[in-house]
Amino acid sequence: MRQFSILLLAVTAPGFAATLPMDSERGDKLFQSQGCVQCHKLKGSGGIVANDLGRVLDRAYTPADLASTMWNHAPQMWKAIRDRSLKVGDLDPQNAADLFASFYSARYFDVPGDAARGKYQFSDKTCESCHGLTSPVNEKAKPVAKWTTLGDPVSVVSAMWVHSPEMRNELQRRNKQFPTMTAQELTDILVYLRNATPARNAPASFRITASAGAEQLASQKGCVSCHKDPKVSLSKSQTPLTLTAVAAAMWNHASMKVSGKEIAHPKLEPEEMRVLVGYYWAAQFFQGTGVAARGKKVFTAKRCATCHAGGGAGPVLSSKAGTWNGITMVSGLWRHGPTMLSRMEKDHIPWPVFKAGEMDDLIAFMNSAPGK
Repeated sequence: MRQFSILLLAVTAPGFAATLPMDSERGDKLFQSQGCVQCHKLKGSGGIVANDLGRVLDRAYTPADLASTMWNHAPQMWKAIRDRSLKVGDLDPQNAADLFASFYSARYFDVPGDAARGKYQFSDKTCESCHGLTSPVNEKAKPVAKWTTLGDPVSVVSAMWVHSPEMRNELQRRNKQFPTMTAQELTDILVYLRNATPARNAPASFRITASAGAEQLASQKGCVSCHKDPKVSLSKSQTPLTLTAVAAAMWNHASMKVSGKEIAHPKLEPEEMRVLVGYYWAAQFFQGTGVAARGKKVFTAKRCATCHAGGGAGPVLSSKAGTWNGITMVSGLWRHGPTMLSRMEKDHIPWPVFKAGEMDDLIAFMNSAPGK
């Protein structure tokens, strides 16, 4: 199993505020030290009592979906921990963030790819006309076997950005159109290339860096001059984008036009691209796309107000508005869930079970400062 390392920044939706640095290597160690490995498998090792956290459950699986799955499973999980007398550690927000990074490095949130489809797309998109798998086809283009980017989506983004003007010019010389890519098509191509070349056995480094300086960098490079319109915002998306989806969007961005006139690419060094992609990807990926109005109904239906409306035993939710996402929900569940369950059983309140999308809506409602 290849070892991937991620260092990224989780952000909350309101104000684009940074919260926690995340590190997948710390998350890998926590998976062991927190006792998760006693029941769950991740990256090829661990128990078989519970589901494999390295196996993708569904397409477009989000942090909120993981929080919902963990919430629904919590009573059984706590019972299993008690029955087996397992020792588990604390899961504060920082630890939860690191575990999310570990899950992402295991490609837990990736859309599954198909090598057969990828082989077809590699030909259909005319990629093979310049890029041979193991030997050169075009003297200006490296064969795929010599690429160093296949294991790192951010490096894929950077390489595409740097070389897309040359690729576009070469295709124009051949009277061919520059091909566009969907996230699924690029995913399939990358799966095909990783399996069809020696790159499948090469060590990979999967790393994202992000900082508040990304906003200043985006301004310096002219990104914000085009992306200030909410319709093309870099920090919002109708659905959370995986890093491969970001790479596909950057590929399709090879031709840049303002008011119908083509403009030159801003020059971006690999680390600058890493900072920009990491920051804006994390912003939209962890903010979710829930609807507060629907979340208010979920809050009522699940009887959350019994304790969390301001007058009960729980905290006033509005005092923490803007801080909720999949990470903080998992941390809160882990740290306070057993007490919540005990209180609910005493008051004969059923443990709430969340259907698809309900956790995302609930988070949106909690971030909307209810009660103010």
